[in-house]
Order: sequence, then C-alpha cells, then structure tokens
Amino acid sequence: MAKDASLEIKQLIQRGFDHHEHGREHDALADWETAHKLDGRNAQAKRLVEFARKRAAEVEAGQHMPASRRDTVESPIPQFLAALTERKSDKVTVPTHDDGKAGRASADPAAPARKWRGGTQGSGESGESSPSQSDIPAAADTLEDLPVHAEDVRASAIELVGECRTALGENRAGPAALAAELALQLAERAPPPGVDDVVDPSRALFERAFRAFMGNPHSCPIRAIPTETLSDHGLDERAAFLMSRMDGMTSLADLIDSSGLKHFDAVRVVAALRRAKAIDILPPLP
Repeated sequence: MAKDASLEIKQLIQRGFDHHEHGREHDALADWETAHKLDGRNAQAKRLVEFARKRAAEVEAGQHMPASRRDTVESPIPQFLAALTERKSDKVTVPTHDDGKAGRASADPAAPARKWRGGTQGSGESGESSPSQSDIPAAADTLEDLPVHAEDVRASAIELVGECRTALGENRAGPAALAAELALQLAERAPPPGVDDVVDPSRALFERAFRAFMGNPHSCPIRAIPTETLSDHGLDERAAFLMSRMDGMTSLADLIDSSGLKHFDAVRVVAALRRAKAIDILPPLP
C-alpha cells in the first residue's frame, strides 16, 4: 500500500475516534467505512466499522444510552454516605434518582440487590415508609463531619464485602464491582477508627470483582467521552491517563501492565470507566 494511503487511513481512524467520543456516531462510522474501503484487509478499520454499525443498531433499538452525569463512579456513593446519617429507622434507604432506580452507577443495569445496614436498596422496616426526597440529607463526599455511628459504618462495610462475595459467586459482575467500590470509598472516607481492618483483607476479592466487570482482558478499549469531561463523572487524573493511552489496538491487559499504576488501582479505575460508560470495548484483535 502507498505511504500516502496508509497515512490517510490512520488519520481517518483517529478522526473517527474523535467523532465517537464526542457522540457523533454517524460521522465516526463514515470515516471508518472510508478507511476500510481504502484497505479492506485492515483489521482495525474492519472491526471499527463492525462496532459502529452494531452500536448504531443498538441506539436505534433503544438498547444503548450514552453516558450521563448519573452514570459515574461517584453515584450512588455520596447518596449512600449521606444516607448513613438518616436515623428514622434501623435500616435506611439509599436515595434514588428521579427515575426511581437506586444509584445507576453500574453499566450492568442490576444494582446490588441485598439490603445494606445504613444504606439499603428498598423500603425501611415494616410499617415505616422511606424518607421523602425533602427529608433526605444533602449528599456529602465525606463522613468526617457527619453524625454517623461507627458501628453503622462498620456494619455497612461488612455487608458490602458480603454483597460483593455473593454477587461475584452468582456471576453478577456489575453489582459485585459496585459493592466493592462502595466498600473502598466507605473505608477511604470513614472517620476514626475507620474500617480498614474490614476492607483491606478483601482487596483480592474486590480485584476479582473489578476484573470480572472489566471483561475480556484481551479486548481493546476506546474512549466514549471526551477526557476533558472526566471530572464531571467523578473520575480523576488516573482515569485521564489511562484513557490517553487507549488507541483501539492496546488490550486491557497491556494497558494495565504498562500503566505504571499498581495493578489493583489500574483495574479499579478501568472498572470505574466502564461503570461511567466513559469507554467502549472492541473485541480482541484477530
């Protein structure tokens, strides 16, 4: 193939990536189809065309929704933490979004189904109704200054670990990863004496949950949202760094291995990116 044609294909593929992460799906498909026409043997262009056509069909059928502010690593984390301050019943309902679905943080539509002490997904005890929206405390990102009882935090951490283990055993990767993330953030934000002794021994379990939710390690991620919007989705510079290295050719395993981050942290961030719908996954290269 002529050098100029090879360069044009690379430019078309890259421009298609830019269109895709900004939600311009039809423009992305057009560029990738052009690249594939220029070189029908180009494996990257071929699978990008297949991916884009499948995604267009999913959008048309209402089977795919683009990322939104609700689909983040932080949601329902702040609501869950704020719910620990609610004292109207022994069990507290995690505040829900307007659509009535508790914490749409997972790319898996099923959220952890078990009740968590201090943060259940359901109504309060029998005979008591869930607090109204006006009664729910303002969401907070820290437990340090909130009137939370240490035993409630500890009980919540224990139950989150149990939910992670149960969900993983039932092959519910989304709920397992969400429970793991909740437990970790609870430990990171808990006031003294903290719950590290509950959460730290479960890191191997959490990593298995994150890896299960992450999917095939040989698959190749691409950006689904602009990196400049990551902070709006509760994601930090580690996520931006990983996304900057996503080229549709590098597998998840290679991305994690070469990131320079601790394996646990890298896998956790990738799971968070999937939960936030910040990335899409291409099948492994042939």
